[in-house]
Amino acid sequence: MTDLEKVEHLLPDTLRQIAVLIGYPATLKLIDAFGGTTFTFVKGLHPAGLKRLEQLACVVGRNAADTLNAHFAGTEMYIPNAAAAMREVRNQRFIHDIKTLSEQGLSTVKAVAKLCPEYGFSDRHAWDLLSRYKQSGILASEQQNLF
Repeated sequence: MTDLEKVEHLLPDTLRQIAVLIGYPATLKLIDAFGGTTFTFVKGLHPAGLKRLEQLACVVGRNAADTLNAHFAGTEMYIPNAAAAMREVRNQRFIHDIKTLSEQGLSTVKAVAKLCPEYGFSDRHAWDLLSRYKQSGILASEQQNLF
């Protein structure tokens, strides 16, 4: 299961529909490249449309681009940036990395200090995340004594 599949419930319907067509890995690439923009799918052989289709193929692959274009041909579609889902993916990766470093013997304090710059947020935000995940039961019970 991909990271994006784990947070599918946070995805807008449009992106869920796209994921059914091209899969979650390609959908993630689509979000990274075109999220927050309107994409026009070509219907004919207009050079500008074919150029845009080629850009799409460079991002998601030829087969996925052709699948999307066949399904949405002649339409404009807003590609959501899926901010809530992407934030949750980042947060889950952070929690996973904290667990991994803790299992390797690094204290949680040092793990937070190491990972915060990599993830681009403050240690206060990190401790808040750890607290929320601990309270939600996502952190394994054997890890809870670390906090």
